[in-house]
Order: sequence, then C-alpha cells, then structure tokens
Amino acid sequence: MTRASISRRTVLHNCVGFFSYALVSELGIAGTRTSSLPARRWLMLQQDLAQGLQRGSVSQLQWHAGVNSLARELDLEQLAAELRRARIKDAGRPFGHDPQKRFVTMLDEHGQAVKLGYGLALFDFSERSVITPHAHKHMVSAHMVVEGRVRVRTFDRVRDEGGALIIRPTLDVIAEPGHSAAMTTPKDNVHWFTSRSARAMTLDVILDGLDVGQPPYVIQPVDPLGGRQLADGTMKAPLISFERSMTLYPAGR
Repeated sequence: MTRASISRRTVLHNCVGFFSYALVSELGIAGTRTSSLPARRWLMLQQDLAQGLQRGSVSQLQWHAGVNSLARELDLEQLAAELRRARIKDAGRPFGHDPQKRFVTMLDEHGQAVKLGYGLALFDFSERSVITPHAHKHMVSAHMVVEGRVRVRTFDRVRDEGGALIIRPTLDVIAEPGHSAAMTTPKDNVHWFTSRSARAMTLDVILDGLDVGQPPYVIQPVDPLGGRQLADGTMKAPLISFERSMTLYPAGR
C-alpha cells in the first residue's frame, strides 16, 4: 500500500474552567489513502488484539505487527472526530521534560463510555518535550503520531547484563501522523521519542499486567548514547535513574 502524504494543520486546545482538558480539535489530511479503516472499527480491532494477547491466542510479535498495521489503515479524520467527543482526563503534572499525558475514554453514540480491554492516552509534546530512552517489563504499548513530527528511536532488548541492557538499534525515523511505533518484550522493547515540531501529539494504546505474579509494569531508563559498542552490532547500555535520564537526554538530542 502506498502511504498518503499527511500534513499537520493545527490542534486547538479548548480550556473551559478549572477541570477542563486539552482536546484535539482538528487534524488535517492532505490527499487520500488507498485504504481507510473507520475509527470505531479500529477501536474494536484493537480490542480483538488485546483480548487475544491476554488469552494467549495472539503472541506479542503478532500484536506488535497487528497494531502497526491497523495504524496504516486508520482514517485519521474520523479518529480526530472521535477524540473531539471523547472524555479526556489530565494525568497530572509531567515529570521533568516529559510530554503532558492525558487519559482518553472513548464515548459511544449515546455518550456512554466504551469499555475497552486496553488503555488509551494522549501525549502532548512541546518543542522541549522528550520521552527519554527506557525499557519495559510486563507490558506492551503502541504510539501513533496524530499531530506534528516526532523522532522515534527504538532498540531490541537482547538480554540483561550486570546493571546494563544489551540492546540492538532497530529504527530511527522522523514520524508523521499515522505512523505507529509498537513496543513488546521481544521487539523494540526500548524506545525514545523527541518532538521535531513546535507541537506534536501521540495516541498510545497500552496493555499492562501481562505477567502473572509480577508488577503491572516496570519502566527502566537506559543510556544508549553512553553505552559501549560490541562486536556483534549490539551495545551495552547502562541502566540509570529517571533523574539522570532527564539530565542526559534533553529535548533536541
């Protein structure tokens, strides 16, 4: 399939009173796609993948491929309309130069919450925002750009080794609306997101609690730029604190 050219126009923040939250108000699409998936159908297909993953009938690699494939088919204008009418809740003040996170509850035609087997969240980037490099345990996620441009860098987690992770670079791309970057245990487990426009936004699909008897999720900041290159093309990247990660990885890197 040939990807259509996608251009950013504007996203307007509507603030009404103390408990109001930022809402997506416009997402512009230049040209047409050869295939288009309605936003509500996208939500239900995500549900099928999530339930399959939780039951064990869908592997993490199948989920990874599936969510990225759905993003390529999604009608972004319909998604923007669904986000405009969704219930958006601020997740609180961001840490350091993290983007602002907001929880999303989609609503049906009657204004009732749609019950999903996964979480949805918007991450609102300014030009100074960055999600620093980090690895994951006990969860999967997919991060679809819906506004602006985001530099996406991902790494496979090959193994853990003495206060460090052995990782292998897998992707380094400037992503535009419609691009999805999934993360699972066996593929692209480490990722790093930096805004490359004055404003950018991602819509994230999140499933945690995948490993019985373990915490719902574990996030591990890692230092790939301070890592040591190994002969097989991997690198040994130290595990670091969240505070150290914010110091080493400012916006623009």
